[in-house]
Amino acid sequence: MSKRRRGHGTLVYTAGTPPRFTLRDRLRTRYRLWRARRDWGRSLRMYDLPRFYRRAKQSDVDGLIINGTSWTVGDFLPVGYEAHVRLPNPFWKIVAENTEGALLHKADTGDGHDDTWVKPVSCAEVGAANGLRMTHDSGWSAICGPHDAHLAASPDQAWSWAPRECDLDPLMAERLFRLLARETAPKDRCLSGQWEGGSRDWTSDVLLVTRGWNYFVWRAPFRDIAGWLQQPDSFERHLHVPHVVWPADRGWFLATLYSGHSNYLAGSRTLIDAVLTSELEAYEVALTDQAR
Repeated sequence: MSKRRRGHGTLVYTAGTPPRFTLRDRLRTRYRLWRARRDWGRSLRMYDLPRFYRRAKQSDVDGLIINGTSWTVGDFLPVGYEAHVRLPNPFWKIVAENTEGALLHKADTGDGHDDTWVKPVSCAEVGAANGLRMTHDSGWSAICGPHDAHLAASPDQAWSWAPRECDLDPLMAERLFRLLARETAPKDRCLSGQWEGGSRDWTSDVLLVTRGWNYFVWRAPFRDIAGWLQQPDSFERHLHVPHVVWPADRGWFLATLYSGHSNYLAGSRTLIDAVLTSELEAYEVALTDQAR
């Protein structure tokens, strides 16, 4: 064991004694501890509701009537709008990196896929590849051809994996919110709700109560909700995807099925016609149609 001895008032280290813990060492240790605490805090904040949300008021939900029968469009959209449209999430096909329109699909989205390049394929294209026709009430499994759960049975098929469920696809969100921006200004107040059965940190005193689903409701500017939904896939994004969104003036109402691969939009005849003639895959529906 090494020993220390003092000589003439100076601390002297014998051979084998560990080097002195310098100021630089102390600062480096403090920095490492700070970084560890920061990273840990970030991992905890991942579960927190995004900071742009504010508490809603009961008046924000008063008068919204959603009373359709189970698993119809009216089970998710309110009454009183001129028209309604279904927006199914796209299928995805694995492609080469240099394929036109290819997007990088990150591996950290929790669906078991590695980083790979993919391209969206509309439901209509998948149906046509199988000699089938996509309609306003077609489920993805009815038009996709042979499949193993959510994966295609063969790499030769028009798709590789099925549409996202319980979520608004980011690519669709980008296209859709460009249209909704014609109706709603960036700073306009909107309401967002997440189904109470799938929420972790959305709990609030304001609930949108429907016959089959209840949603915790918060307020936020249109631009922040749009920005959140348009960002690339991530665990944090998926955790805080709202299942219903509408502006304070109730000019439109967007619902994402918690257990389904489609989104439904209610609005004016002008808005729905704009969606139907846009690059989005969209099908006009009635409140009595089956939801998918």
